[in-house]
This record gives sequence, C-alpha cells and structure tokens, in this order.
Amino acid sequence: MQVRVLIGIFSFLTCILLFVLIRNYIDAMNVYSLPKVNPYELAQFDDNKTKPLEMPDWLDRLSGQDEREFIYPASELQVKLLFADELKQSSKEIFRVSVGVINDYQFFCINQVLGAYNIEYSYYKIGESISLVVATEDENYLRSVLEKLRHYEINYTLSKS
Repeated sequence: MQVRVLIGIFSFLTCILLFVLIRNYIDAMNVYSLPKVNPYELAQFDDNKTKPLEMPDWLDRLSGQDEREFIYPASELQVKLLFADELKQSSKEIFRVSVGVINDYQFFCINQVLGAYNIEYSYYKIGESISLVVATEDENYLRSVLEKLRHYEINYTLSKS
C-alpha cells in the first residue's frame, strides 16, 4: 500500500516537472527569432566583362617547381655519437650485431626491443645489410635481449668490437 502511494506521488511530481519544462521550452522558442541576412550579391563590372583571376606569386613559384624541397611526412633521424673519451670513462663494452637484410617491420621490432630494455645502440647500413653497434656492460644481458629477436624471425651474429 505504501509503495503504491509513493509511486503515485513520484509519478505526479514527474508529470508536474515535465509540464514546467515543456512550457518553459515553448516560451523560449517563441522569443527566439532568426536574424535577417541580406542575400549575397555578385560583383558587377563596369564593362560587363569578367576579369581573369590573378594568381598569387607563391602559387606561380610552387607550380613552376620540378623538384620538391621536402618529402612529407618527413623522416626523423636521431644521431648520438659515442666519443672515445666517453668509452674510456665508462665500463661499457662495444659489440657489433649484424642482422643482415631485414624488412621495415623487423627493423621496427629491433628498435622496440632494444629500446624497451634500455640498450644504447646505433646502426649503419652497408648495401642492404644492416649492422648495429651496441654499448652495454653485460654481454649475457645483451645476448638474452637479442634472443627475443628470434621471435620476430630476425637472425643475428654478435661480435665484440
């Protein structure tokens, strides 16, 4: 019995609330009016002829170029040089990892794996073959990380420089 009374009161209050909201919405719509906008008029010339469009100077220069000054999206290159003084001060050893000819996906995997394990490296390419120069303190740690490359079908050879 009490539940029915509460449901009835809740329903009655909901109806009153909806009535007030709808009435306020209708009143607000009556107050609003669209702004008056003048129609667009085309330019008229005195001699009744159309004038040719003048091209901006930069557009002429751009269309006259045979070569592009850049390729978009531009490639990004980061270079870190290891100097002999830095190598003498640190206890890191330098290793050369030859991965041979790899595709872009495998190169991406190498970057991700070595970056995830905080291994400093640089790479160079001779012909189609890619080699990595890796600086690390622990050779066994480097070997364990390089073993993860086998999952991506990347074969490598490790040699000490």
